[in-house]
Amino acid sequence: MKKLVLGAFMLSTSLTGLGVSAALADEINGQSRISSVMVFPNGAQVTRVISVDLPAGKHQLSVKDLPSDLQARSLRIEGAGDGPIEIGSVDQRVVTEALNSATDNSARELLMQQLQTLLDEKELTNSIIQAAELQKKLLNEMALLPSRPIGRNDQGGTDVVTQYSNLYNLMGDKFLETQAKALKAKVQLRDLDKRIKNIRAQLAERPNKRKRRTHLTVNVEAEKPSKARFVVHYQIRGASWAPLYDARLKTADGKTKANLNLVRRAVIRQTTSEDWTNVKLRLSTTNPTGRTKAPDLFAWLIDYKKKRRPVPLAQPMAMQEMDQAAKIDRRQYKAKKSLSRSSGLMNMKAPAKPRMAKVNSGQFQMTFDVANKTTIKRDGTRKKVFLDALSLTPDVQLFAVPKKMQKAFLHASFVNKTGNALIPGPVSLFRDGVYVGQSRLALVEPDQKLDIGFGVDSKVNVKWVRQNRVKGKTGLLTTSNSDVRKYKVTLVSGHKTPMKMTVLDQMPYSEKETLQVSLLTASPKPTRTNVDDKRGVMAWDVTLAPQKAKVIEFGYQVVWPKDKAITLR
Repeated sequence: MKKLVLGAFMLSTSLTGLGVSAALADEINGQSRISSVMVFPNGAQVTRVISVDLPAGKHQLSVKDLPSDLQARSLRIEGAGDGPIEIGSVDQRVVTEALNSATDNSARELLMQQLQTLLDEKELTNSIIQAAELQKKLLNEMALLPSRPIGRNDQGGTDVVTQYSNLYNLMGDKFLETQAKALKAKVQLRDLDKRIKNIRAQLAERPNKRKRRTHLTVNVEAEKPSKARFVVHYQIRGASWAPLYDARLKTADGKTKANLNLVRRAVIRQTTSEDWTNVKLRLSTTNPTGRTKAPDLFAWLIDYKKKRRPVPLAQPMAMQEMDQAAKIDRRQYKAKKSLSRSSGLMNMKAPAKPRMAKVNSGQFQMTFDVANKTTIKRDGTRKKVFLDALSLTPDVQLFAVPKKMQKAFLHASFVNKTGNALIPGPVSLFRDGVYVGQSRLALVEPDQKLDIGFGVDSKVNVKWVRQNRVKGKTGLLTTSNSDVRKYKVTLVSGHKTPMKMTVLDQMPYSEKETLQVSLLTASPKPTRTNVDDKRGVMAWDVTLAPQKAKVIEFGYQVVWPKDKAITLR
C-alpha cells in the first residue's frame, strides 16, 4: 500500500487543497476503532483506525465517533492506500448529538417498563414481609395471655391439659408457617434488588440526554478506486499510570545462594469518555502536559530597607487579615499542586510464566509494550498489568543502628545492570515467601547501586549501653570543661553460617576551634568515618560468627572553655 501525504491538523471550511466546493464532494462515513493507546504519567495518546473503500475522485471522509474531550491541537491523521491518495484540508468540530433514535427510545422505554414492574413487585414483597412480622408479633402476644379453665359446655369435653397442648401446637405451627413466609419473601426481595440494580445500570448506559462528540471531516482525492486505511492520533486527559514493584528475596540456605526476584508491574486508571477495549497498550515515562521550557530569570534589584511609617491601630488588623488570607491562598495552591508461600504450587514442575513486556529505552524516555491486549474501562478502576521480572544475585548483609534501635535489619543490595533506569514507585517486600512490609523505590539509574531493607532479623541480638560518663575540668595553666563518654555494643548471631554486618554509630562534631571533639578509644577501629558525607557518623563492617558474641567499644571526649555552655545530649 502506498503512503498518503501526511496532513497536519488545520481548521478549514472549504476544499481549498482540492479546488472544489464541499457540496460537490461525496461523503463517506467511516467507523473508527481504538487500536492502541500510549499512557503517560498524566494523560494518554489514543490511536484509532478507519478502513474504507474509496472510489476514484474527490470525497469527504466523515468520522463522527471521536470523543469530545480530546485535545484538538494534538490531533493528527495519516494513512495509506492501494493507489495514489492525497489528503487535503481537515475539519474538526464538537457536535452535540441528541440520542433520540427510534431504537434507543424503544429500548429505553422497555427498560423503564421492566423497572417499574420490578419496583411494584418489590413493594408487594415488602408488604408480605411486614404482614408476616405483624403475624409473628400477634402470636407472641397471644402466647403471653393469661390462661382460663375450660367450661363443661366446651366442645369435646376434653380435659384442660389436652386442649392447652393442642393450642400450643397450633400456635407453634402458625409461627413456623409465618416465619417461612417471611424468609421466602426476603429471598425474593434480594433477587429483586439485584434485578433493579441491573436495569438501572443499563439505563445509565442509555442516557436520555444529549451527548457531545467530535466530528472529523477529511477531504481526500483518489486517482483510482482504492482500499484505504486512515490512522488518527490524539491526546486525551484523564488517564495515568504508575510503577509497582514486588521484591521477593530468598535467603541463602547453605546449599544455594541468595536470590532476589524483582517484579515490575504498572497500575493504570482512566476516567476519559471512552472505554479502551482489547487494545495494544504502551506505557511511556514522558509527561507531555508538563513544562516545556526552562523558567526565566529577571533583573534583581537590591536597595536599602525603607523605614516603616507608623500606621493607625485599625490598619494592622486589616494587614493581618490580608496576610492570613495570603497564607490560606498559598496553602490551597500547594495543595492543588501536589501499590505466603503457596504450598500447593511449590511442587509443580511447570509453573505458569507471565509474558514479559518489551522495554524500549530511548535517550529521553522509556516505554513498555504490554505483551497482551488489554481492556481498561473508563470508570477509574485500577488495572494492574505485568511488565517483567528481574532475577538478581544480591549482596545480603545485616545493618544495625543500635543507638536508635537495638535490632538488626536484613538488607539486600545489587547494582542495576539492566541497562535501563528503575523508575520510582512503591515496592512490596517478601522474604522467603512471607510478606514483611512495603517501601518505596527511588530512581535507580543504570550501574547505580540499590539497597532494599527486608525487615528485622530476629536471630541476631543487639545490645547498646553507655558504659560511663565523666564530666570535669582539664588543663594546667587554663581550665576547660571536659565531657568523656564511652559506649559498648554487643552482637550475638543465632545463624548457622557467618553473616556480614555493618554497625553505625556517631559522635558529635564541632566547627569551633575552642570546642574540640576527639575519639579516645575504639576497639576495633571504625572501618569508615563520615559515612555518606555525614560528619561524625562511623561504620564498623564486621563478620558475625555463629553463636559467638562480637563486642565493639568506643569513646570520645569533648573539651570547651570554662565560661561557655554547650548542648550535648
